[in-house]
Amino acid sequence: MKGSRAMNSCRTILEINTRLWLRQLGNGTPITLSDVAGEHFDRWKSRAVDAVWLMGIWTPSSASRQIALVHEGLRKDYSEVLPDWNEDDVTASPYAIVSYDVNPELGGEEGLAKFRENLHARGMKLILDFVPSHTARDHPWTESHPEYYVQGTEEDLARDPDSWFHVETVHGPKVLAHGRDPYFPAWSDTAQPDMRKLDTQIAVLGELQKVAARCDGVRCDMAMLILSHVFTKTWGGDMREFWPGAIRLVREKKKDFLFIAEVYWGLDPELHEMGFDYTYDKDPLDWAVGPTGLSRVQFDYDEEKHRRRLRFLENHDEKRIASRLSFPMHRAAATWIFTLPSANLFYQGQFMGTQLKAPVQLLRMPKEEPNQQISEFYDALMKVIGHDAKRLGQWAYLHPRQAWQGNETFWQVLAQAWDDDDKHLRIFVNWADYRTQCWVDLHFGNLQGKEVVLRDMLSDKVYIRDGVEVMMRGIYLDMEPWEVHAFDCEVRDAAAVTNEDSEEEIPAMLRDAQNREHKK
Repeated sequence: MKGSRAMNSCRTILEINTRLWLRQLGNGTPITLSDVAGEHFDRWKSRAVDAVWLMGIWTPSSASRQIALVHEGLRKDYSEVLPDWNEDDVTASPYAIVSYDVNPELGGEEGLAKFRENLHARGMKLILDFVPSHTARDHPWTESHPEYYVQGTEEDLARDPDSWFHVETVHGPKVLAHGRDPYFPAWSDTAQPDMRKLDTQIAVLGELQKVAARCDGVRCDMAMLILSHVFTKTWGGDMREFWPGAIRLVREKKKDFLFIAEVYWGLDPELHEMGFDYTYDKDPLDWAVGPTGLSRVQFDYDEEKHRRRLRFLENHDEKRIASRLSFPMHRAAATWIFTLPSANLFYQGQFMGTQLKAPVQLLRMPKEEPNQQISEFYDALMKVIGHDAKRLGQWAYLHPRQAWQGNETFWQVLAQAWDDDDKHLRIFVNWADYRTQCWVDLHFGNLQGKEVVLRDMLSDKVYIRDGVEVMMRGIYLDMEPWEVHAFDCEVRDAAAVTNEDSEEEIPAMLRDAQNREHKK
């Protein structure tokens, strides 16, 4: 399968807003990447993080910062989260890139190399941003190589001044296009490379190779914007595809290099075919926070299709999930989404329940106290994500069935299984604001002479079930609203006795089916 070389070793990615984070570590005075203490790397490793994505490390654009200071919409965003902000708190957009050189304020190339060394020492990878669809409007190319960009006329500028701008070049004054998503206004701090031109593609490829030499993977911003049919629909003309050749050339030198695509509009299959390992899948987030909710049919497809997707509940573009969902719903969404076979993306502050979304141009944010309940939940969930069965095993989608005739609540129970030899994990989530009941087959095969011990990794509950009963009927679940289970399952000889046998409970959430009649 294309793009699968490094996937199994890079399933959990942590995004860090680097400029903001380094200032927070320095209590307002930025430290450098080489100064980051070992305890941070150790903590990430203990939470089953496979890779760290440093967002915002490239040389900032002066023009982008000037726009960020006066843009009315951005100023409103700053005031909403930081009422006392001042100009010193504002920097350029991390996606208006003037150079793929590490910002000297963050420690430059030496600091990045040291940070990567610390990751590698703990078996983690480094992910960096690559932005192929636009540059900063003050990128050196706009003056030295204006032919690399989409060029317009004075008439274009007069007709649509928000989409075009003047620049003085070595060839005289030119009108260049701002970068844009065809469905939104142009980005005023950017310039649009003309990917229809071979010289432009060669130049952009050179930048990609420069980035690839210093990391283990790239997150490609708005990767679908330079698909040939998207680009030519926006700008006209003909275009040779960029991604297949670019990915192949990078992997000739680094065969396990990871490519991640930010992509929307259902275009992820095209990018997978071109060699991307992971593509954004925003649908589960939208379902979780929207009226649709999560349902069984949304995820009932083969494991390989899941594995090509990168799922998240928040990132630098999205509102904080702790501000959007109650804790029980947040816990249910995270337990389900992050234990699927897909790759996981977490964002700095998510593990602590941060509620304020930082505009990417801000260098300072109010201090938020950690939410103890959310923090403890993620501590437990990351152990589930790191479970050997999930990291190394095979996945199966489970189909809970009706507990008794007329009870349709079983449709709200989401269930999945992970198995690797004698390591077993079973996940159950009640995506409902009411109690649900169901039977579910645990998929263990022949259990004669055995018993199954279910230890809930998200609580202190332990249950023991007779193997024959589990084999014949499965287990019966009676789950409270938004309740979750992540059962580490042990199959053992029925004669085995441990101290936990006497501690077994049969509360409402997992009681025998014989008690169901009184609920009708």
